[in-house]
Amino acid sequence: MRNACFAILVLMLFCFGRHAVAQTAPAATSPAATTMPATTAPVERSAVVIGLSGTVDNYNRDTLKKRFEEARELGAHTVILEVDTYGGAVTAALDISRFLKQQNDLHTIAFVSEKAISAGVMIAMAADELVMAPGAMIGDSAPIAMGGGGGMQPLPAAERAKAESPILADFYDSAIRNGYEPLLAEAMVSVGRAVYWVENGQGQRKFVGPDEYKSLKDAGWTDVPGVPVPVDAADTLLTVGTDLAAKLGLAKAVYPSIPAMVADRNLTVIATLQPAFGEKVMGWLSSDALRGVLMVVLMLSLYAALNTPGTGGPEAVAAICLSSLLVVPLLTGYAQWWEVIAILLGLVLIAMEIFVIPGFGIPGITGLVLVLCGLLMTFVPLEPGSAPIFIPSLAGTWQAVQTGLMAIVGAMLASIGLSFWMRRFLPRMPYFSRLILTDVAGGGGVMGTNPTLGNDATAWPTIAARGYAVSDLRPGGVAKFHDDAVGTERTVNVVSDSGFVSAGSAIAVHEVGGNRVVVRPVGGTA
Repeated sequence: MRNACFAILVLMLFCFGRHAVAQTAPAATSPAATTMPATTAPVERSAVVIGLSGTVDNYNRDTLKKRFEEARELGAHTVILEVDTYGGAVTAALDISRFLKQQNDLHTIAFVSEKAISAGVMIAMAADELVMAPGAMIGDSAPIAMGGGGGMQPLPAAERAKAESPILADFYDSAIRNGYEPLLAEAMVSVGRAVYWVENGQGQRKFVGPDEYKSLKDAGWTDVPGVPVPVDAADTLLTVGTDLAAKLGLAKAVYPSIPAMVADRNLTVIATLQPAFGEKVMGWLSSDALRGVLMVVLMLSLYAALNTPGTGGPEAVAAICLSSLLVVPLLTGYAQWWEVIAILLGLVLIAMEIFVIPGFGIPGITGLVLVLCGLLMTFVPLEPGSAPIFIPSLAGTWQAVQTGLMAIVGAMLASIGLSFWMRRFLPRMPYFSRLILTDVAGGGGVMGTNPTLGNDATAWPTIAARGYAVSDLRPGGVAKFHDDAVGTERTVNVVSDSGFVSAGSAIAVHEVGGNRVVVRPVGGTA
């Protein structure tokens, strides 16, 4: 069984890995790339388009770096980064920003097709040029989250300064490098910074703060026509559409599409590298909704594996679900190694409690806490400058904690409800009835709820009744006891409180409650 589960897990990761790295193959053979012969254009006019969409995380950060290497191998001089994202992990965005600024042998153009919000605009401004399509939007890059009522959750001054410091430094560096107004860049990150745009009679224009704005107005300067006054208020984060971004100098140019831009600049696109199948699967698996579903399936699989004898199917499903819940957050940067270790250690402690130590005490409770805490933290990204183990300080991080709690609690409630449904209806379904032992060869009874002899009769089997295990108890399984009322042996679902009990072992009833029969081995065989 263990070998089968391991083989399934390895096969799943191998197949996924093949798709995930498909985009790194040479563009001439990659299904993710459409390639033209490099000889159709001079090297200084050759361009490669790389797509960056969805949530920004460690996985698409690493993929982006590989695609840049592929563009370089193809002989590209220009890389057009097509950006369409609401943002994501700050640490991944900072890494991508620094990476773009180090591409001295490539000219980088960030083409914002629809949106570059939060981490997206940080990446776009790090490119050599920021170009926008009509109707696109950029801005809103503060490390804050929206509360349940729709308002922003402010941070105390010290926590805000810690969170904003690396982001502000990156935006300022991008502004100086690429010719953007630093005040506008900072206004995308920090609430409380009002920015005005004024001009004098000689055509000179300046972006200024509130104090300088007042003095310049007194000196005869006027507001630049056609833009909001102020450009960004103290209680908002700068977020602008294409037209205003072009007026403010944040967008170097406006083109209806990438083909229109390359035609205008006399470039030749030799490859287009869009998200491959592996990235789409990764984005699908990392969604909060699907992770909640995987948790439900994991819990139900563990329930089925522990309470019914089978062929190993529930164990295999549980292994696949657990690997998805751990591997995907590791690749995207939401999980750290300590969280994975905590989950695995917790599972070991729970297994020891079930199979080795009678009852459910400190090891079981500790293991459950480790598993739940580890799963919760896989929803939480690492904060900038934080150690691998940290206490959340950003509102966005607390929002992720809240999302994780909702997913885990919802999965637990759903699994409890579905487990009752499984106990009642699953044995009646044509396919699943073959996976659950309802009849035992050689027995004269039917496995199901524990039978009684009538409203006034004592429940059967009684405490201290002796019988034997028909199937392996792991710890759930099937046992057979003699029923004096009918003069024959009958089978019933039981649970061992002493861990694994092999089929044929003699057992005695230790506890009966409702339809739950708890047994213990008494030595010997049937």
